[in-house]
Amino acid sequence: MNLISLQDVCLFRNRVTILDRLTCRIELGQHTVILGPNGSGKTSLLKLLMRFFYPSIVPENSGTIEILGQSEWNVWELRKQLGYINSEIDFHFSHGRSGRLTGFEAVLTGFSSSELEVEPEHLSDAMREAAREALRRRDAEHLGNRIMSHLSTGERRRVLLARALVHGPKAVILDEPTTGLDIAARQQLLQQMQSIAEEGTTLVLVTHHVEEIVPAIQHVVLLQAGRSVFQGDRANGLSEKKLSELFRVPIRIENDLNEMLRARVTS
Repeated sequence: MNLISLQDVCLFRNRVTILDRLTCRIELGQHTVILGPNGSGKTSLLKLLMRFFYPSIVPENSGTIEILGQSEWNVWELRKQLGYINSEIDFHFSHGRSGRLTGFEAVLTGFSSSELEVEPEHLSDAMREAAREALRRRDAEHLGNRIMSHLSTGERRRVLLARALVHGPKAVILDEPTTGLDIAARQQLLQQMQSIAEEGTTLVLVTHHVEEIVPAIQHVVLLQAGRSVFQGDRANGLSEKKLSELFRVPIRIENDLNEMLRARVTS
């Protein structure tokens, strides 16, 4: 089954073309990176997947989009099938009412796709146990009683990973997940991403940093100016030639002993 299938999809915002007849397919179980420079349409593609955006209709082209094999979804039912983390969600859980939740309460909101506390009558013992287990799996059990706005960015990000996974989604979508993290927290999060993929949840990463692409990710989608310029395996998609063409600078790729990549611009 396809996680997402797009055919000739366009997206416009304020008369600006964000996605230009984009055709793309990601299969369920196919751990994928969507890679491209700033402004290439990466986040907009994710927002189509999460139904925050809908395709634009242009003359003679409406495009088609299917998510988990369906073209029509109740948006709340769809979000129960997917987990999602981006900087906006992280910001919400560090401020205001959502920021006053404990880590445990924040994880429980994953069942309702809400950012506000879940009413006790809507929670079961099984949900509470699933929240505790989700925190344990992300090495964040000790954060369950801490207030979200009091956590470091790295600690909050681990709690939000638990929130994204608590309801057993078919896929988890990570949009620039290491933004704002120090070296240690970044490494911990990358290890968690690898673990999530190994546990069997489809991982979709959006980034412009090659160094964030964990070994489990073997499928690559390269975006440039709202179009897919490559879809295929890791070895070909992350070659020096392809990345140099994508970012329009000469790039040298190095592999470390843990199969992580490092990219540097050469003169």
